[in-house]
Amino acid sequence: MKQTLTKGDIIIFKAENDWLSKAIAWFTQSDVCHAAMAYSEDSIVEVGASGIGVHKVDISDGDNIYVMRLVSEPNPEPLIASADAYINAKVRYDFPKLFILAGAIIYRRIVPTTDVLHISNEILTVCTFMLDEMIQHALLHHTDQAMVCSELVYRIFYDCGREYQIQIVDGCLWNSPITEDIVDSIRLYDYLPAKNITAGSFTDDLTLPEKDYLAAFPTLEETEDLAERLYTALCQSEIKLQENQNRRKEAVAPTLSKAEKFLSKLQYFMELVKCDLPVEAMFITPGDLVYHTKNLKKQGSLYLKRL
Repeated sequence: MKQTLTKGDIIIFKAENDWLSKAIAWFTQSDVCHAAMAYSEDSIVEVGASGIGVHKVDISDGDNIYVMRLVSEPNPEPLIASADAYINAKVRYDFPKLFILAGAIIYRRIVPTTDVLHISNEILTVCTFMLDEMIQHALLHHTDQAMVCSELVYRIFYDCGREYQIQIVDGCLWNSPITEDIVDSIRLYDYLPAKNITAGSFTDDLTLPEKDYLAAFPTLEETEDLAERLYTALCQSEIKLQENQNRRKEAVAPTLSKAEKFLSKLQYFMELVKCDLPVEAMFITPGDLVYHTKNLKKQGSLYLKRL
């Protein structure tokens, strides 16, 4: 009998051989890189480069996926209604996977070599620029929403009430244990001061003409280049920074400044679009949904092809 999906099943795509997938897999210590939800037995709802949408699929060949389901198996209709609300709101996918890397740089423990810090600075700068443009677009249009793939899935379940909410424990990034055994590693977030941003904080940012808005975002090729360079820096055997704490603090300071600015602008953007989740929830990863939940169970693996 041909296998099918059930409404509300969480679909997690295994990582492919591109640099973004490799970098995300490295940071999340997982084998997955994208998330969606079953909209029917032969369709899924997801966010991609062109925004949110429902896509017909065939369960036969194609991408290798994990199928996850709530242990309690509640009525899936509220999940479909929640997905419809996001579809009707025309949520755009303005956070490419590079945005997940920015979060990973901040929340995950890294060895702060000179190369890692250099490319981290570049990624945080690009992502902060992206947030600048998203803030201006939200100010102009007032109703914009944007989210990454796994956040969409998390929010669909979150909006349906306590029975449906996904319980993440020791997540890949933002709530991961700080006792990870990585020699000479630090977590940038541990060095950042708490800061609340008000609605008037960024009134001096320049506004792009609407026609230039999407063109301001990095291309896939540019994003892949940044991800490749970060992955290489993370994996290479470079001489570590000296153990002297003053020397390390001095070397990390520019990256901390960029990380603080990035998180501040993200918080402000979320205020503009009236997002009721904490900033950290923006960095829920596909790996969290497979390996770090209390109330999801793995139904098995399938092959899925978008039609």
